[in-house]
Amino acid sequence: MTVMAVRPDAEVETTGTPPPIDPELLEEAQRQIQAGSSNEAINEALRRMVLEERDKRRAAMESLWKMNEEGRFDYSHFEAADE
Repeated sequence: MTVMAVRPDAEVETTGTPPPIDPELLEEAQRQIQAGSSNEAINEALRRMVLEERDKRRAAMESLWKMNEEGRFDYSHFEAADE
Protein backbone atom coordinates (compact mmCIF):
# COMPACT_ATOMS: atom_id res chain seq x y z
CA MET A 1 0.00 0.00 0.00
CA THR A 2 1.45 3.31 -0.96
CA VAL A 3 1.17 6.59 0.88
CA MET A 4 -1.09 7.77 -1.90
CA ALA A 5 -3.56 5.00 -1.09
CA VAL A 6 -3.61 5.91 2.59
CA ARG A 7 -3.18 9.68 2.38
CA PRO A 8 -3.89 10.96 -1.13
CA ASP A 9 -2.99 14.51 -0.06
CA ALA A 10 0.50 13.49 1.13
CA GLU A 11 3.44 15.02 -0.66
CA VAL A 12 5.84 12.40 -1.97
CA GLU A 13 9.22 13.52 -3.22
CA THR A 14 10.18 11.51 -6.28
CA THR A 15 12.94 13.65 -7.75
CA GLY A 16 16.01 15.47 -6.53
CA THR A 17 18.59 14.50 -3.97
CA PRO A 18 17.72 11.49 -1.82
CA PRO A 19 17.44 12.17 1.91
CA PRO A 20 20.53 11.50 4.02
CA ILE A 21 20.67 8.00 5.46
CA ASP A 22 22.52 7.03 8.63
CA PRO A 23 25.45 5.00 7.23
CA GLU A 24 25.85 2.88 10.37
CA LEU A 25 22.15 2.03 10.41
CA LEU A 26 22.25 1.21 6.71
CA GLU A 27 25.29 -1.02 7.19
CA GLU A 28 23.57 -2.87 10.06
CA ALA A 29 20.37 -3.32 8.04
CA GLN A 30 22.32 -4.52 5.03
CA ARG A 31 24.15 -7.08 7.17
CA GLN A 32 21.03 -8.33 8.95
CA ILE A 33 18.99 -8.56 5.78
CA GLN A 34 21.99 -10.02 3.94
CA ALA A 35 21.39 -7.59 1.11
CA GLY A 36 23.87 -7.34 -1.71
CA SER A 37 23.55 -3.57 -2.00
CA SER A 38 22.42 -0.59 0.02
CA ASN A 39 19.49 -0.11 -2.36
CA GLU A 40 18.39 -3.70 -1.80
CA ALA A 41 18.66 -3.23 1.97
CA ILE A 42 16.60 -0.03 1.91
CA ASN A 43 13.89 -1.55 -0.28
CA GLU A 44 13.70 -4.71 1.83
CA ALA A 45 13.57 -2.71 5.08
CA LEU A 46 10.78 -0.53 3.68
CA ARG A 47 8.89 -3.60 2.43
CA ARG A 48 9.11 -5.23 5.87
CA MET A 49 7.97 -2.03 7.59
CA VAL A 50 4.98 -1.65 5.27
CA LEU A 51 3.95 -5.28 5.81
CA GLU A 52 4.34 -4.92 9.58
CA GLU A 53 2.16 -1.79 9.63
CA ARG A 54 -0.47 -3.52 7.48
CA ASP A 55 -0.51 -6.44 9.92
CA LYS A 56 -0.95 -4.05 12.85
CA ARG A 57 -3.91 -2.33 11.16
CA ARG A 58 -5.45 -5.68 10.22
CA ALA A 59 -5.12 -6.95 13.80
CA ALA A 60 -6.64 -3.76 15.18
CA MET A 61 -9.59 -4.04 12.79
CA GLU A 62 -10.12 -7.68 13.69
CA SER A 63 -10.04 -6.77 17.36
CA LEU A 64 -12.65 -4.06 16.84
CA TRP A 65 -14.89 -6.44 14.88
CA LYS A 66 -14.60 -9.03 17.66
CA MET A 67 -15.40 -6.44 20.32
CA ASN A 68 -18.42 -5.33 18.30
CA GLU A 69 -19.64 -8.92 17.89
CA GLU A 70 -19.30 -9.41 21.64
CA GLY A 71 -21.53 -6.38 22.21
CA ARG A 72 -18.83 -4.37 23.93
CA PHE A 73 -19.87 -1.10 22.28
CA ASP A 74 -22.83 0.94 23.45
CA TYR A 75 -24.62 2.48 20.49
CA SER A 76 -27.58 3.81 22.49
CA HIS A 77 -26.30 7.38 22.47
CA PHE A 78 -26.44 7.33 18.66
CA GLU A 79 -30.11 6.38 18.77
CA ALA A 80 -30.81 9.24 21.16
CA ALA A 81 -29.10 11.66 18.77
CA ASP A 82 -31.40 10.60 15.94
CA GLU A 83 -34.51 11.53 17.91
